This record gives sequence, C-alpha cells and structure tokens, in this order.
Amino acid sequence: MNVERTAGTVAVVAGVGLLVLALVSSVGGLVSGIQTWSSSPTGGTVTTAPGPWMMGGGGGPGMMGGGYGMMGRGWSGTSSGTTTQIPGAPTVTVTATEFAFSPSQVTLPASGANLTLVNKGALPHDLTVPGLGVRVVAAAGQTTTVGVRNVPAGTYPAYCSIPGHADAGMRMTIVVQ
Repeated sequence: MNVERTAGTVAVVAGVGLLVLALVSSVGGLVSGIQTWSSSPTGGTVTTAPGPWMMGGGGGPGMMGGGYGMMGRGWSGTSSGTTTQIPGAPTVTVTATEFAFSPSQVTLPASGANLTLVNKGALPHDLTVPGLGVRVVAAAGQTTTVGVRNVPAGTYPAYCSIPGHADAGMRMTIVVQ
C-alpha cells in the first residue's frame, strides 16, 4: 500500500510542477515581446503571439498540434522575416474587445494596405485570416499594424484564434477588392 501511495504522491507533485512551469513560461513570454514573420504564399504578414502561450509556441507547434495554445488552434508556420508597414498605403483599423471585433467587416485593396489591430480589451487578442495567411496580434491595450501586400480578391472569414474567443463571437469578414 505504501508503494501505491508514494507513486500517487510523486505523480501529483510532478503534475503540479509541470503546471507551474507552464504558467511561469506563459507569463515570462508575455513580457518577452512579440515576434513577427512573413511566410504566407500570398505575401500576407503573420505576427505571432508573445511568448510560449501554454506550450503553443506563439504560432509554432503547440502541445498536441500546431498553432496557438495547449491543444493547437490557429495559424502556424515558420519564422522567416520581419513585418513592415507599407509606406503610403491606406490603413484599415479593426478594434478588438471582449469578445467582438468592430467593425464586423472591412475592405482591403488587393494592391496592399496597412492592417491595424487596436486591442481595447483586458485580454490579448489576434486577428487571424487563414485564407490570406495573415495573423495580427495585440496584447491588452496595445495597437499593432502590419502591411498586407498583393492579396487575391475575395471574401475571407477572420477570427481571434485564442482558444474560446471565436466561439464567444470574435469573428468578422475581410473583403479584398
């Protein structure tokens, strides 16, 4: 009976240790800054979330899958450059709060635009457009602008890829003309 009790205690202590490590890693990542990269075949810009986000890699392979968060939800890719705004291009602004985007639809010119995400919420949010390979991330109270270049005309669904946010209503439409 002592062997089982000891094994159970070791398992609980190890589990708590892993949880603490994951939480410390996530909080440490919040202050480490935001990584940006461009790897979209359409020339769109991708900005990863700050820090490891519960072993999700901030856009890299997450625990049990690629993407954002512990179970891997969201856009994933590899780092290969930096984000730059497009001088002289129009700026399209989207505001994020808990749990909505405003406006619910924006139009981007196919030639290119600067896409600005203003996070007026208390939580981190992103604007993910899988069809364009675009993901813009802004921490609470932060504004992030990225250049989106030479994208195909069409209508694209967009959402916040942080787990639970899209399900709570953070969805919108991007129209490219």
